[in-house]
Amino acid sequence: MSSPNEQDARQSIIDTTKAILEEVDDVQKITVRQIAERAGVGIGLINYHFKSKDNLLSIAIGEVMSKTIWSFTKTDDYSNLEPVAKLKMMMKELYVLAGSNEKLIRFILSREVLEGNMQTPLHLIPLLKEIFGNKKDDMQLRIIALQMLHPIQVTVLNIDAFHMYSGIDLYNTEQRTRFIDMLIDNLTS
Repeated sequence: MSSPNEQDARQSIIDTTKAILEEVDDVQKITVRQIAERAGVGIGLINYHFKSKDNLLSIAIGEVMSKTIWSFTKTDDYSNLEPVAKLKMMMKELYVLAGSNEKLIRFILSREVLEGNMQTPLHLIPLLKEIFGNKKDDMQLRIIALQMLHPIQVTVLNIDAFHMYSGIDLYNTEQRTRFIDMLIDNLTS
């Protein structure tokens, strides 16, 4: 078990990484040395806590995404919306976040898809429980969450290929909105 000072150092490294992510256009140009210098720690501490730069970047980007999802599931800002409308709005906000950080999102999504990370869909379960109530059990909700999230992840990984396949231009807000609405309506009705 790590001490509070180790946890503080670890979080400081993550926070520093998130700040650097906001400043760069290419994730691959971020170096461990750059993060260490900015965080005021040694490179060895970063390697100790995160094992690799890619792991650290994934954690930092994941925190940004989780914060966005959390704002939809835990705050009162969206409490007046029906659950399906809330889910649609959350997915649209995530797309906006992805669009403003396209290289970052492609980096994390390719790692999640290739490594089979199944944690992200779990963030959708509270909203799906609101939508379905007792009509679906936990396993069914998990499958629906995957069915919802994976098409979005795959389309973000190659927006141009999805456009050729579907005719939907995800850079176009109206078409992206229609795609998300259609996806969620198909899975919630």
